[in-house]
Amino acid sequence: MIRMQSFLISLFTPALVIFFSFWSVTAHASTESADLEIFLAKVAEKVAETGSVSCKFEQKRNLAVFSKPVIFHGRMAVQRPDKLRWENISPVPSVMIFSGKSGMRCNGDVEPLRFDLATDPVMKMVAEQIWTWADSAYDKLRDQYAISLTAPHTVELIPHGGKLAETVAVIRVTFGSLTLQPETVLIREKEGDETELRFYEYVSGEQLPESLFNSCYQ
Repeated sequence: MIRMQSFLISLFTPALVIFFSFWSVTAHASTESADLEIFLAKVAEKVAETGSVSCKFEQKRNLAVFSKPVIFHGRMAVQRPDKLRWENISPVPSVMIFSGKSGMRCNGDVEPLRFDLATDPVMKMVAEQIWTWADSAYDKLRDQYAISLTAPHTVELIPHGGKLAETVAVIRVTFGSLTLQPETVLIREKEGDETELRFYEYVSGEQLPESLFNSCYQ
């Protein structure tokens, strides 16, 4: 069970971190490109208009240890400033929920595992990454990435250094031209593994049911 939970966290984490990095994307990112600054300002303005967002996603994880990609389908819900539900529906049902300083993980029919961020160092690390984006801690984003606009609605991030740069080669995010929400994300790792995400059927600005953030089963 511990190994399965660790595997699921390894699948959750890159998607959550990257999604939050752009759902709370900075209009103040350090860059010499006026076009990039203008684009990020538009995205930030759109984000400021919404207190919540929900969508469906497909996550494809290409791992060197597997001959075929691992593909998950699911849905995500965010209620700013500190509530998140990331739910894999198939092929392995699982849910991860953050709500303030606590949360829970659910895998299939197993009893939900509740955690307190003050006593769970692994989940605290995941949460700190997420809250960095959700709380608009833009200095950390500038410190970690070189950011460039490689197409009219595509932003590319290359880690500056540190542990992130040891594993991640490039992150590429393409936004919807009208919604300015992330539609596709590619995370390419230096060892050859890749994570591809596609977000679709967005609903923004609605008050989400509280049950999404306190119960794994709906």
